Amino acid sequence: MLRTRALALAGLAALFLTFGSVAALAQEATKTQPIQLRVYVPAGAALEIEGTKTKATGEVRRFVSPPVAVGKTYIYLLKAIWKEQGQDVVRTEEIRVQPGKEVIVDLRKAVARAEPEKKPEADKKAEEPASPKKSRTPDVIFVPTPQEVVERMLELAQVKKGDVVYDLGCGDGRIVVTAAKKYGVKGFGFDIDPQRIQESLENVKANKVEDLVTIKEADIFTLDLSGASVVTLYLLPELNVKLIPQLEKLKPGSRIVSHDFDMKGVKPEKVVTVTPKEDGIEHTIYLWTVPLKKEKLD
Repeated sequence: MLRTRALALAGLAALFLTFGSVAALAQEATKTQPIQLRVYVPAGAALEIEGTKTKATGEVRRFVSPPVAVGKTYIYLLKAIWKEQGQDVVRTEEIRVQPGKEVIVDLRKAVARAEPEKKPEADKKAEEPASPKKSRTPDVIFVPTPQEVVERMLELAQVKKGDVVYDLGCGDGRIVVTAAKKYGVKGFGFDIDPQRIQESLENVKANKVEDLVTIKEADIFTLDLSGASVVTLYLLPELNVKLIPQLEKLKPGSRIVSHDFDMKGVKPEKVVTVTPKEDGIEHTIYLWTVPLKKEKLD
């Protein structure tokens, strides 16, 4: 495997991080393709690739390398750093990529956190009472789905009168709110983060769909999904896979749509892309229909 240190930012910034070793490799190759990375990080995070700071900003960072030899595997070390409640949060990941294929990397869930400074007992007593603990730490950091993507997800699922939409990890509730307003269907949004629950409830009230939309604080991996005919997801690939046993219990004909992330081991019925004006970034939407079509893993 090769560790290469050449990446170019695809997008408005058009930042190129080029190193001679990759250029030489591309010249020698008889068949070459660029390496493409799509990296999800918190909006204010600093992102390093192979120890080199990148200049891209926002929650989605895209990078494209100069053409390199096809048929070889390249290794990159990615590191994201951001602040949470005044503390440094760090996520690192080593990835293996092949030219010609876009690789999606989600660095939004921290795996290392700086130890908080110990405070004297007197200071602790003077602090405000802590907020109630969540039942479990959220698996992903909330990143809103662009409204155009929301509407395309519901269109792909062919939502119709009589459907019941479950959004697992509902964030601010925009998917179930849109389903209620546009299609007049019942929607249930589930999230483990009380802050997201509050935002969802406010969104439901602001759009006057309280009679159709229910928001609940819950661990999505403990839910009975049998009441849904449409399930929407914006999680990580491994979390989609973790949900398979629950999704398999949906009624035949039920539809599952996922924003940006697939479900390894299950063949999608359709895969479409949409580039909303809101962010100018190409988003992928996957559709599965129950019973799920299993496929052999490589």
